[in-house]
Parts: sequence; structure tokens; C-alpha cells
Amino acid sequence: MKMFNFFSAIAFIILATLFMQACSKNNDTPPVGGGNNTDTVTIQATQFLPATLTVLIGTKVTWKNLDVNAHTVTSDDGISFSSGNISPNGLYSFTFTSPGSYLYHCTLHAGMTGTIQVVSR
Repeated sequence: MKMFNFFSAIAFIILATLFMQACSKNNDTPPVGGGNNTDTVTIQATQFLPATLTVLIGTKVTWKNLDVNAHTVTSDDGISFSSGNISPNGLYSFTFTSPGSYLYHCTLHAGMTGTIQVVSR
């Protein structure tokens, strides 16, 4: 009987330890596209894909034009970033260093819009 109580106590301690470790794990997941400090938005069929992208501060976002027409990536505030014309198969990159919501558009195609959400964690 004493041996049974000893093993029961050991089993309880092991289970309690495993439970406490599982509860203390950091389950924070980085925002989409935020783990490696680079991310890509494709330009295709006259749209930005994804239309909204969430990244960490310091992330370099690259827009890749897979469309047959030239496009631009221009911040709505007209100050933050502006790509100029991006030819088909061309690239434009910008590194986001401040948190916030960055709305942008293509100056050549009305209605073609996107958003980059920059978060600190």
C-alpha cells in the first residue's frame, strides 16, 4: 500500500509540473508576416494581395508587380513612401520603422488600395 501511495505521489508531481509548464508557455504569435522582418505584397489583376498586411516594426515590405501593367505604391499621405512606376515583374521595397496604419494606393488605377498595419508586438 505504501508503494502505491509513493507512485501516486510521484505521478501527481509529474502531472502538476507538466500542467504548470504548459500554462506558462508564451503563446504570443507574431503578426502575419512579422516573424522574419521581410514580407511581400504581390500586385496582380489590378489589386494588392494581400490588401491588408500586418507586420512588426522594422519589417521590409516588398511589392512585386506580377501584373501586365505598370503600377505605383504611394502612401495616402503623399509623404511616407512612393515607388514611382513599377514595371511588370518589377519590385519596390520599403522598411517600416514606426507603428501605425499606412494606407496606400496606385496612382495609375483608381480604387487600387492597400493597408500596412505596423505593430510593435
